Amino acid sequence: MPGSTTLSMSERSGYSRWAGDIDNIDLQIAPKEPGSEGWFSGRKGLVLRILVLGTLFVFGLILGYVIRRSTHGVPSKVLDSLQQDYSQDISQQLMNKMKAENIETNLRWLTNQSHVGGSEESLAMARQIRQKLRDFGFDATQLKRYKVLLSYPDRTKPNTVSFVEGDNTLFHTTGQQYSDLSLFQPYNAYSPNGTVEGKLVYANYGRMEDFKKLVDKGINCTGRIVMMRYGKIYRGDKVEHAAAAGAIGVVLYSDPADYAINGANDTYNVSWWLPRDGVQTGDIRAGMGDPLTPMYPAIENVARLPESEANLPTIPSQPISYKDAEQFLNMLDGQTAPIDWRGGIKNVNYKLDQTDNNDRKMKLEVYNKRLTKDIYNVIGTIRGAVEPDRYVIVGNHRDAWTYGAIDPSSGTACFLELARALGQMVQSGWRPRRTIILASWGAEEFGTIGSTEWVEENINELSEKAVAYLNIDAAVNGNQTLWAGASPHLSQVIQEAAKQVPCPHHEGMTVYQQWAKSLPVEPRKSDSPPKLDILAGTGSDFAAFVLFAGISSIDLQYTYDQNLNVPFYPVYHTQYETFDYMKRFIDPDFSVHLGTVRVLGETALRLADSFVLPMNCSLYADALSTYVSDLETHYGKSNLHDNLFLGYLKHAVSQFSQASETMQEVIATADRTNPLVVRSHNDKLMQMERHMLNPSGLPGRPQYRHLLFAPSKHDSYSGATFPGLVDAIEDGDWVAAHQQLSIITVTIESAAKNMDDGVIKGQ
Repeated sequence: MPGSTTLSMSERSGYSRWAGDIDNIDLQIAPKEPGSEGWFSGRKGLVLRILVLGTLFVFGLILGYVIRRSTHGVPSKVLDSLQQDYSQDISQQLMNKMKAENIETNLRWLTNQSHVGGSEESLAMARQIRQKLRDFGFDATQLKRYKVLLSYPDRTKPNTVSFVEGDNTLFHTTGQQYSDLSLFQPYNAYSPNGTVEGKLVYANYGRMEDFKKLVDKGINCTGRIVMMRYGKIYRGDKVEHAAAAGAIGVVLYSDPADYAINGANDTYNVSWWLPRDGVQTGDIRAGMGDPLTPMYPAIENVARLPESEANLPTIPSQPISYKDAEQFLNMLDGQTAPIDWRGGIKNVNYKLDQTDNNDRKMKLEVYNKRLTKDIYNVIGTIRGAVEPDRYVIVGNHRDAWTYGAIDPSSGTACFLELARALGQMVQSGWRPRRTIILASWGAEEFGTIGSTEWVEENINELSEKAVAYLNIDAAVNGNQTLWAGASPHLSQVIQEAAKQVPCPHHEGMTVYQQWAKSLPVEPRKSDSPPKLDILAGTGSDFAAFVLFAGISSIDLQYTYDQNLNVPFYPVYHTQYETFDYMKRFIDPDFSVHLGTVRVLGETALRLADSFVLPMNCSLYADALSTYVSDLETHYGKSNLHDNLFLGYLKHAVSQFSQASETMQEVIATADRTNPLVVRSHNDKLMQMERHMLNPSGLPGRPQYRHLLFAPSKHDSYSGATFPGLVDAIEDGDWVAAHQQLSIITVTIESAAKNMDDGVIKGQ
């Protein structure tokens, strides 16, 4: 432009992050023309400016009024919906909709035939359950298939155990004769095929300390068959311990000292104790999920390990009845068993081994088959009204070794009644704040396969969106009290839920009060809260959620008087686990089932509907402090301090405690009119468990990624806290112990920073 002034942007002072892009752009500024002051110059301009500003001010007031009225008028309904919260009225409606008679009808249907995982019967049941969820009004249902390695006995060649002398067979098991063809003969799933023959050793419960005692007594298991009684630890660990001791085979049985404590004349169907011919079936494989696709879902396009490389049992194993066990135990004529090793079989003196001149041998013949089979999960969804991308998951496995009246069908019967009640609530106009997912898992009995594969397939989505997982398995295995295991920061919500439910057998009491009375944390205190266990084992479908995905979980059941001191309900995994057994000896009117599912439903409702998630991070901090104290108590302060410095770990736990207290205060005073602020707090609570994961997993056990909880190395049913550290200490490997201690410490520090926005604030 003629007569213009040219300014280069590169000549301007100051910094611009866009400078590199605009260095060569010039601005052309024209000079002012004479006499061009315009409307807003002089006195006239001043008046005009005042009028314009006044008009804008009045317009702003009117606009502000309109906006304020709109946000507090009709659109306030939207704001109210964003603040949807747990309601006692909704809670009562849900409880009232659940009926004991419906649960009884469910259980009668579920137990009319056997339904082993991978069978046609289990698939038919899956399809029926899916149809029920559709009929109940669920928004979506899915039948999800996986191809996995399962194990079955050969129906044409029954497994047998016998004792022989030379070419003569002196006794052999005949197997069970079932009129119901859906029942399999008792077996140990994943036991390899094989025929082995050798002298017999009795090893009590097959724990590590039991095998050590045999060594101390000079008894060698190498080349021998080991006989052990069920109880105390997971059956698969018994077999693994025997193999490590050099055994060539295993025979397991249920001793009446644990399963028929009043003697053989007081058993089913006179009472609930196990009859002489009862045999417990079960798998003997360590780990969770499909054995050929560890860490990955067993879908079509995933590569499989060859069986030779999979973590599978290496020696054959077979269960028998205590009626047959009597014959084999009487073969033994060697050293007398310690007093606490002696069971309850009459006419048996309980010896440990055979003398050198005793030529009788045990012969074990196993004809199991490992097959690739389809299994199915049923997934039903009720979409959340406000936060559909946040999931509360309720799960129960469907498959059973026999009729499964207790494990798992008492849980399935409750699961279906909860589904029906939730569906009715939705049809009447209610929707949960967050999405509720109900899952019926397949092939749990083979090593929590269905749930593990689903978690592995959906790990990224679940890591982002899963609020909690609630598990119900053998929901009613007794009628004395509620029992629960929970992630530490979920202990309060399950307790509060139990306070809302009437006790089935004690008028005027709640389930919580009976629970606190039966299983108190501190028995000497009348106001002691009930004990909650940690979820660290792999005994049910919570395992993959907690140990692999870091999803906070609860497992609940109604159980028997723990003063009985028995391993589990007596007919566990046997042919006697029938509807009749449940109806006559555990829950005749199904009021215990009703109480159990009401606690489950109330817990799910609080997690799905509460505006602020009912998770207390201070309880997690308290648990961490307890775990450190327990570590010192168990291994001895002086022993630990001679080899490890726990100061940094204790400081990290202290940081976590302070951060959790601060976070609880922030949540308590949060602006509840701002849903985004509340959601950010909820996300921190939801992710807390995830911050305790190590992506690499435990040494030698990569599926177990939780640094605080994992199955004991020598008992998959029980759990250990700080498992990587404990494993190293048990092995006497102090270098590995230092490594694990540092990983745990850094992880807890990181979790504390996350609660306190440490990345933003700095140290």
